[in-house]
Amino acid sequence: MENRRFDQVAATILVVDRDPLMLTAVASILNMQGHRALLARTEDIAKQAIDENELDLIVLAIDELSAGCEFAQRLRSLEKTRDVPVIFLVPQLTADWQVRLHAHGGVYSLLQPIDPHALIDLVDRAIWMPHVANSKIGAHAPHVTFAKDWVRL
Repeated sequence: MENRRFDQVAATILVVDRDPLMLTAVASILNMQGHRALLARTEDIAKQAIDENELDLIVLAIDELSAGCEFAQRLRSLEKTRDVPVIFLVPQLTADWQVRLHAHGGVYSLLQPIDPHALIDLVDRAIWMPHVANSKIGAHAPHVTFAKDWVRL
């Protein structure tokens, strides 16, 4: 029996993690939800995936705060990922971590080891951000209708 949700927008998600087992696990979770997961273990592979695809979300696993923020900044400095939200997978989550990760595009952070249900929930929340939802109208979700200016900031 296939467990696939049809009530959500299918997203293209870049997953970056040095650990191949976690990379595969996160990709499997996303794939079961109907998303397209692009996998990268290194920055070079991540940049290649960014060049070749339109991304809706980045899931980035980091081990230390400073190096992770710098890596996220390099990824988000590219034109195609400037507004792409990031979910950070982190080993700890203090107030300092939250502030710094948010400053580098982090919309959510999830403690490792990850809970699959929590990851699904955060991905669902992140992909419904206005820039993602607007880019998917008609392509994947014809049943969803939005006014052109449904969000006013």
